[in-house]
Amino acid sequence: MKLKLLAEAAIEFYGTPNLRNRVQPEAGKTTSARHACWWVACESLKPRYKKSDVGRFWAMDRTAVFYGCKLVNTRIAAIPAEKRQLKAFVRFVKQYIKKHKRT
Repeated sequence: MKLKLLAEAAIEFYGTPNLRNRVQPEAGKTTSARHACWWVACESLKPRYKKSDVGRFWAMDRTAVFYGCKLVNTRIAAIPAEKRQLKAFVRFVKQYIKKHKRT
């Protein structure tokens, strides 16, 4: 359930209409947002999700999730603004999940 809320939060935060979109004009924006979702699910949320579970939710292979998380970690190390943006995204996701959590 948290993965669905995470995807909804990313759509709202990044302003992408659909994170599963692979059409060329918007592919870069949706891909980086999707990678950020994967990274948050695997590295930041508690409890952490397995990459295979995240891949299953997104209908992708776990190796794609592993590669996406690796790209995000590389960007965090190289670009300080990326780290700030991801921190803001993590705060937004936590607030979004708390606000929209269905019990």
